[in-house]
Amino acid sequence: MHKVIVFLMIVAAFVSSLPLQIFAEEDGALDTDLNLGFSLNDGNSETMQANAALTTEGQREDLGSLRAGVEFNYGESTVDDERETTLEDHCVFAGTRKTLSRLGFLSLNADYLHDEVAEIEYRATLSPGAGSYVFKGDDGSLSFELGPSYIWEEVAGQSDDYLALRIMERFEYKIGPNAKCWQSLEYMPRADDFDDYLINAELGVEAALNSRLNLRVSLKDQYDSTPGAGNEENDISLISGISISI
Repeated sequence: MHKVIVFLMIVAAFVSSLPLQIFAEEDGALDTDLNLGFSLNDGNSETMQANAALTTEGQREDLGSLRAGVEFNYGESTVDDERETTLEDHCVFAGTRKTLSRLGFLSLNADYLHDEVAEIEYRATLSPGAGSYVFKGDDGSLSFELGPSYIWEEVAGQSDDYLALRIMERFEYKIGPNAKCWQSLEYMPRADDFDDYLINAELGVEAALNSRLNLRVSLKDQYDSTPGAGNEENDISLISGISISI
């Protein structure tokens, strides 16, 4: 656990040292969104799932960009008065890109995950790297990142820390003036054993309801090639809800 505390101190120092005015939009403000999702079923079985996320991002041409946030997910199912927690996790993430040229950049990403159902007490990741945009414009962008990643984790009661390779791809596109879509794929194999790897993927779409409310749907997949005993390798979640611009 002391390794996690050290990691969080590093992340806190990193985030607090960022000159936010560099990453702000031209009007001097970061874009902050509160995403809320909730589903409920009542009948022969009772199910409930809730999601909440707060994300902040901003950029200024030729200087860099910042993206950070926190997310909580919870779900439960009740059958014949037997209640089972089907989903309980939270994560914190922060990342920055420093522009080197029109298409090239340096990056630094950090995240922390706790997943009760998957028996992940903690998984903390620190990932420096370099990347390039395949294209970048007003309507969208496609980028790739490559670099090392160091991972601290406790899964199913077993603590470990190791060096991994990180390959990241992200695509964003505006579908007209009132909608956008995005897709990301992250592959992190262990440096000394490529059969031990993590994959994080996301696909989402968002459409405006009015000037502050958006309808948001996302599909997320977290794959662990070596999960805790008795756990599935794949965790897939479909989340729909409302995004509120703050």
